[in-house]
Amino acid sequence: MADNTKLLPEEAANKIAGELMAIRADELVAIMCDEDSPSEMVSALQSEMRNIGAEYAVLLQPSRSAANKNQMNPMIERALERADVLIGLTKSSGAPVYAAKVKELLAAKRLRVMSLAMRDLDTLTAGGATADYASIQRSGDTLAEIWRNSREMRITSEAGTDIRAPIAFDDVIIECGYVHEAGYMAGLPDGEVSSRPVEGQAHGVFVVDGPAAIVGKPEVPIKIRVEMGKVVEITGDCPQAQELREIVSTVPQADNIAEFGIGLNPASRPDGIFQEVKKRQGQVHIAIGDNVYYGGTVRCNVHIDLVLLNPTVFLDNRMVVERGNVLF
Repeated sequence: MADNTKLLPEEAANKIAGELMAIRADELVAIMCDEDSPSEMVSALQSEMRNIGAEYAVLLQPSRSAANKNQMNPMIERALERADVLIGLTKSSGAPVYAAKVKELLAAKRLRVMSLAMRDLDTLTAGGATADYASIQRSGDTLAEIWRNSREMRITSEAGTDIRAPIAFDDVIIECGYVHEAGYMAGLPDGEVSSRPVEGQAHGVFVVDGPAAIVGKPEVPIKIRVEMGKVVEITGDCPQAQELREIVSTVPQADNIAEFGIGLNPASRPDGIFQEVKKRQGQVHIAIGDNVYYGGTVRCNVHIDLVLLNPTVFLDNRMVVERGNVLF
């Protein structure tokens, strides 16, 4: 039976600011939005900051197109240098996650970040947003330990995926909702472990049959062939494949294989937007484009998560996911 639990925006804001971020009255909080951000959540977060007594600012930048998805307004970059907390609520942009300035401030342990970017109100108040994050964190810790002691990942699926790469085992990222310390990032909904494949060394094919950032869920599966860490061919008779081909051919470095991620959230709905489905327990996403957040060197104006449904995943010779079911 489906879980129909739904939070009010005020309840979601309270969960974000309280349980997940533990925001204090003495902190400076930046709420970053764009012209497409869900106004109900902006208002709820403002109200929550007032309840806490924290000083806050709502930072509004223009909405972004596919070609400059990760671009952050330079005035907002300067403002973040004074912030303790960033809540990124941009609907059209991934800048609160992928902008170089955010990575710089995280690395310097001057900022902690909650990403609500590219999510609608329903995604922030239902499904994976309502999960038991303490339980998800325990799963994340277990998977990350296996990941850090592995050297290669292989992903297959009945849809035709078979891709492998040595992985950056030294920079495994756990994103399971909690972000109480500077230098860390989480999201809502959340629940994943990820890292980058070693640059230039991913080989194989992956088939995108779940939703994707920017382009949406493909009408038919999209097949992507990879050589030496780069996308070399995209096939699929649908508008989403054509849009993806256009981005890869026109945006510098968008062909880079940037991330492998495994979802851990049992409450995430299978029919939600990509930001929810990619967090669903046992699903995998492969991202192309920018990998700076994951410790890499490839800067790009896009980071596009592409979801693979019901995959099988090996870390070295250990199967950790079998047809969408986690085995740890």
